[in-house]
Formats: sequence, C-alpha cells, structure tokens
Amino acid sequence: MLSNLLLLSLHLLSIDSAAGSHVFRRSDSTLQGKDTIVQLFEWNWASVASECAFLSSAGYGYVQVSPASEHITGAQWWTDYQPVSYQLTSKRGSRSQFINMVSTCNTAGVGIIVDVVLNHMTAASGIGFAGNSYSKYNYPAVPYTSSNFHYCNGNGQASDISNYYDSYDVQFCELVGLADLAQEQPAVQTIMAAYLNDLLSIGVAGFRIDAAKHIPAANLAAIFKLVNAPFYDTQEVVYGNGETIDPSDYVATGSVIEFRATSTVQSYFSGQPGIASLVTPQPMGSSWGFVASSAANFIMANQDTERGGTSLNYKSPFYYLSAIFMLGFNYGTPTVYSGYNFSDFDAGAPQNSAGYTNAVTCGSSGWRCEHRMPLIANMVAFRNAVGCAPLTNVTKGTSQQIAFGRGSIGFLLINNDVKAWTSVWNTSLPAGTYCDIIHDTTLDPNVCNGPAYVITDSGLLSASVLPGDALALFTPSPTSATNYTCPPPDPAPAPTVVTLTFDVTASTASGEIMRVAGSIPQLGSWTPWQAIPLSQVSSSEWKVTMRLAPGTSFEYKYIKFSSSGSVTWESGSNRVYTVPSNPSLSVTLYGSFGSTSSNTRAVTASPTAATSSSMYSSSASSSSSSPSSLSAVSSSSSASAIVSSSAALSSIVSSSLAVSSAAVSSSSAAVKSSSSVKPSAVASSSATHTSSTPAPASTGATVTFHETASTSVSGTVVKLVGSIKQLGSWAPNSAVPLSKISGSNVWAVTLVLPPNTAFQYKYVKVNGKTIVWESDPNRTYTTLGRGSSTTLTSTFR
Repeated sequence: MLSNLLLLSLHLLSIDSAAGSHVFRRSDSTLQGKDTIVQLFEWNWASVASECAFLSSAGYGYVQVSPASEHITGAQWWTDYQPVSYQLTSKRGSRSQFINMVSTCNTAGVGIIVDVVLNHMTAASGIGFAGNSYSKYNYPAVPYTSSNFHYCNGNGQASDISNYYDSYDVQFCELVGLADLAQEQPAVQTIMAAYLNDLLSIGVAGFRIDAAKHIPAANLAAIFKLVNAPFYDTQEVVYGNGETIDPSDYVATGSVIEFRATSTVQSYFSGQPGIASLVTPQPMGSSWGFVASSAANFIMANQDTERGGTSLNYKSPFYYLSAIFMLGFNYGTPTVYSGYNFSDFDAGAPQNSAGYTNAVTCGSSGWRCEHRMPLIANMVAFRNAVGCAPLTNVTKGTSQQIAFGRGSIGFLLINNDVKAWTSVWNTSLPAGTYCDIIHDTTLDPNVCNGPAYVITDSGLLSASVLPGDALALFTPSPTSATNYTCPPPDPAPAPTVVTLTFDVTASTASGEIMRVAGSIPQLGSWTPWQAIPLSQVSSSEWKVTMRLAPGTSFEYKYIKFSSSGSVTWESGSNRVYTVPSNPSLSVTLYGSFGSTSSNTRAVTASPTAATSSSMYSSSASSSSSSPSSLSAVSSSSSASAIVSSSAALSSIVSSSLAVSSAAVSSSSAAVKSSSSVKPSAVASSSATHTSSTPAPASTGATVTFHETASTSVSGTVVKLVGSIKQLGSWAPNSAVPLSKISGSNVWAVTLVLPPNTAFQYKYVKVNGKTIVWESDPNRTYTTLGRGSSTTLTSTFR
C-alpha cells in the first residue's frame, strides 16, 4: 500500500511544575500526533496566514513566528529582539493582521508559537517601530522605568556578561549591552504576564522564550503562575561546558531547546565518528546527558545557529539529510527551520521602503521554504505516523550509513557516505508495497510518484541507496497491533549538589530590596554589588534558592539596598552554615533581618521546586576571608538542623557531554562583533607539542591546553578560540578563558571535545574590549578517540 499523509489530532501533555497547572508540554511520544513545529523566520503575518492551509495538509502542528511586539527600527534581523513595548506592531504587520493570522491558522488546525523577549529591552535610545519613544532603561509605552532593571556593578552601573561560569553574571549583567530586566520584581512579572495573557487571549498556542538562560528559572515560573490559560513553551537555554546554569534547570517551566542535539548532528554528519554513532550503540538522548526526550525541543537550525556556525545550514551538503534524520529519529519535539538566503550576518528579510517585511514568495527573493520541500514535508507525515514507536532493526553500514525502524510502522535508511549502500535489511513492517516518500514529489496523500519497494512476508527489504541519499517507508494506517504505549519520561539523574534556600523576614521601605552576601564567590565574596538579590514573596518575606556543593562552609549576612543605592548591613555576628554532605537533600535557612546571633534555623528535607525565588547554581566549595567592613565576625552561631528523608530531584545535576559547547551563550539578540586581527584563512602546521596518556573511558576526548604567555598589562587574560563550537567558532566574545598557573606565565584549561575531530585554533589576549590575536598561522589539531587524554603545550606568538 502506498503512503498517505496522515492528518491527525494534536495531543497535549500537562506537567506538574513550580509554575503551577498552566504550563503544558506537547508530548513527543504521542502516537500519530501532529507535534512538528516549523519556524517561519521573519515571515510577515499575512504570509503566515496564507501558508497555514499548506502546513495543515502537510501535517505540521505548529508554526513558530518571529517576535510580535514593537521593536527598534532597522533592516537587520536582530532588531526584532530589542523590544520597545509590548504593543503588537512590528515590521511583520499590525495587531489586526496578527489577530487574523492566528485565527486563520487556528481554523486550519495549526497553532501559533510566538517568539517572546522577556530578558531585556534595548541597547540604546530612539523611536520604536510603532512610534513610541524610549531611552535605555526607560520605556514609557510599557511602562518600565530605570528601577525595573539590573545594574550588576551597583550604583546604577551595568556591564556586559563577562563570565559564563558565574550564574549571577549571566543572569544579572547585560547580554551584549541590552538593558537587563529585573524579573524578580512583582511589578515586572505582572507586566510580562499581561503581555503573555494578551497573546493567549488572541488564540496563540504558546511561546518560545528567547534568552531564557539569562532569566532565573524560578522567575519564569513566577511569571507563568500569573498566566490565565494553558500554553506550550520552549526555552532558549544554551549548554556551556562547566557552567553552573544547565538546560535541566528549566525543564520544570516547559520544554528546552536542546542545542547539544543540533550541534552533535552537525558534527557527526560533517565528519567523525559518523551518523551511525547517533543511533548505535547508544541512541542520542538523555543517556548522553541531554534533557529527557519529553522535555527536549530538537531544532534543525535557527537564526543564530545558521549564522554562528553551530548547526548545519542551507549551504551544507548534509543539511537536508540531517533534517530527515531529525524527523525520523525518536528524540524530542522537532522544529523545521525555514529561512532566507543571506550573505551578510546582519541581513534581515526583504522589506519595503516603509520597513515592513515583504510578502513571501517561495523560491523568490531568497526565500527558501525548506518546509515545503517534499522530502521534508513527507518526513513530517512519517513522524506523525510513527508517533512514539521505539527504534527497531537498527543496522549500521559504514560509520556514515545507518538504518532503523520505528516499531512496525516506519523504516528509514540514510546514506551519508560517498559510495552506494546496497543490501537486504530486516524490518518489522507488515508485508506489502510501499512508496519511498523521500523521492515522492507530488505532496498528494493519495498519489505517489516515488519508487515502490516490496516488504516480503518475512519483513525483508532489498534496496540500493545512493551516496548522500535516503529512503523512507511507512504504513499509513497502523493497526492495533502496531500501536504503542508511550513510555514515561526518562528518570532524573542522581543529584550532586544541595539545594539551599535563604528565607528572611525583613521590613523594607518602598523601593528597598534584600540581598544576601557571604564569604564564598557564590555569595559575592562580601561585595555588596555582587550579593544575590532575593525575591519578595510577601510583604515581609524574601527568598532566593541556589545550589552548592555538599560540605561547603560559609558565612553570610543579609543587606538592604535602597532605590538610591545605599546599603544597610544587618547588625551582629556573621551567620555561619555548612552544607550537608548528602546531595539529595534540600535546605531552607530561615532568619530575621538584624539579629544574627540566635535566629537562623536550618530545615533540611526532601527537595522541592522553587516557586517565586530566584535560583542560582554553583559547585565551588572554597571560602574567602571575612569582609573588612564588618567589625564583628564570629562563628559561634551554628545552625541546628531537622533532617528528614530525601528524594531525588528531577533537575539538580548539571549534565555533561563530550560533544558540548564552551562557555558561550547564543541569543537571538545577537550583535555582530569584530576584532582587529582575524584568524588566518588557511591553517598550517604549528610548533604545538602533543603528549598523550591513557584516560578512563569517556564519550569524548579530553584535551588540556597549556599556553605560555606573558601578560604585562594588569587585567589581561588569555583565552582560546577556534573553528569549532566548543572553542567559540572564532568569535572572541565566546572564547574559552584559561586560568593562570600560580607563579608562572603558563595558562591552562582542560576541555572534553568531540573525538576524532579536526579543528583550528589560536590564543588571544583580552583586556576589557582590547583583543590581541597571536600571529598566523592557525594552530591545528585532531582529537584522538573516545576516552583519550592529550596535553597541547605551546607559546604565544
């Protein structure tokens, strides 16, 4: 029987979380559900409305659209990610056009997911697209005033994020100069919830939360608690190797874009170890350290990754094969990307003289319309048919050839090799004649002009797949024998840190906020402006939740900050606490402002999700000396503990994977960066010395970089930048910092990189905004196999 397109119902799966009952996640394992998202990047509202009839017929469940709120003016694509107000007037159309789009698509059975920017506002001042005036930190049309923003340097002074290993820096400093909103403030939460409620009242299905990594997860949960209707959300949280903020921190507030899946596909399709390793011996997913499939949004690419080199893009010969794999594989909720051609990083979509985006004509003016390509649209039908059916009949050819079934419903072969793959495969498909949907170009569910293949009574398939090609078969009418009970979510990994909540009772004046400062870096090392802000949960109660390594000992105090920037420390001796040694525990430290000698009470119990407090993550356990500004320092006030049974947290441990990014953050608010000296275009050999020693079994290759470099100018640091994502993709702002070895000019860092991967790299000296590249040529290296350990020793040129 030849294949048909299956247009079936959408199923939603609710989850319990700190955000209450209003957060919904579409199940990636719903049998025959339409859960595929297509991102129509920069499409205007009228064009999206016209496209929804096709999207429905092709089996797409959702369309993700660009931000709808008023933004700064300009032709660049990233202007959309600098909001001026939450009025629904943008270069894509008016509020009435937006409402018509949502209504038209809903009628067609396609939900709208809106990209929303809650982390920040603009980098400068001006007149917005809807005509509203604004200045940085003041947005009358919202309204936001200067008191609604973070100033991580204190005294009304902000600075850019400089350390991605410091959660405070990431979530309270500015992302590329953009005014950073204080989402812990109830007033800000109320405004943001009103914006989301407005969109939901129009009929949107959900949201993509831009730059979610830069917003404490508990603050998002607090905002979502104020939302009036169920919705789906997917959050932009980019994994960084060794960082304290992890994608798993956000699974309680919705789905998470799992960028590691996207970059792994890029790496494996482009080289070693090859695509077969995506499926066998251990399929890519939670067992690799990724978030659970039920929480993952697996994207083909997006506006950041296609420009930043952290995914395949339309210029790659592997781009469409990788999309076939994404839609055929059983991990996460997939998003198909549909963009436009560009030669300039900043180039926005074609627009008219008034600044409005032009109507889309597929194949014209650079509009690619990948989602309409038959091989992709037909794979959406494949996904709808196989639902949550498990992987079966996995067969590896070469390292770049893989075949697998999806239960007894579908079978997919991908040949990413340079030679044909001819064989006989065992399948679990019922006997019959099937259409190869990869080569069926009709887009008619009742007609197939692709080649037909016969599955024998014993389930055998004979075929030959050309180089760089694929073959996909599925049965369009699964019987009860082929239906599958979708598995429960993957179990959570064992926790390795303790969740610690500070809960203080304090009377505060209008405009005052509370912070907690302490003797360890995670509490600001006694620096008031680095202290951790608390969220006000009632008129006199303030809370914040963070995570610390077991056994960490520290001293701390609470401080009040006035709207004018003055600081009031509580009196008395420092409070003292040591984190329990059991990482499965959750601790709440209760106290009252102003009396530190006797009123700290620690309650240790089963961990629970924070609801309205900010959350910070850390694993360091070092303690610094007491603050010189405090006259009384004592360790006499030890806390008493009430211990009860513990339970595993669902999201407590920072996941790790060999194929991972360095300390970088990818946000749609990207601003193009430049430097005075760029990496050389052609790599050549260098004087790098390599020594290799055995290492324990690992999924990646461990590489230690030792660089001798003199830094005569105070404040200069050495960083590592290179051609792969883990080394920042040649972007200095995303370079990996090295640590100076005490008493020497040697700087060092140890990374786990993809095995058997060739890359180029250089060292740079960074002092503020001054960047000095070492001289040409680029250094080159190819990592060894899994579990290897290598040290690369060199001197700055």
